[in-house]
Amino acid sequence: MIRKFRLILTIFLLIPLKSHAFNEQNEQRMYIGCYQNSKQYLGANKAKTYCRCTVKKLSEKFSDEELDAVFKQKPEDIYKDTEFASKFCEKKILQ
Repeated sequence: MIRKFRLILTIFLLIPLKSHAFNEQNEQRMYIGCYQNSKQYLGANKAKTYCRCTVKKLSEKFSDEELDAVFKQKPEDIYKDTEFASKFCEKKILQ
């Protein structure tokens, strides 16, 4: 089940945005996509917590330019570079 969350996050992150920067609009789009995919597995409340956490962790680590570079990689490399956020946030919702 945990692998499904990571896979969902990775797939969502591959959906092209106008810009892969963490401006307010893109942050909201990331959250909405994460939430829509996660709520069926986690329920509404846990999905909200998980997605807020994941978007926050990614934005803490990556600048706009770094994030652009991450999203230009192969899917498995994107997953590798972003899995720290999903793992951290999975632990948070499972507490």
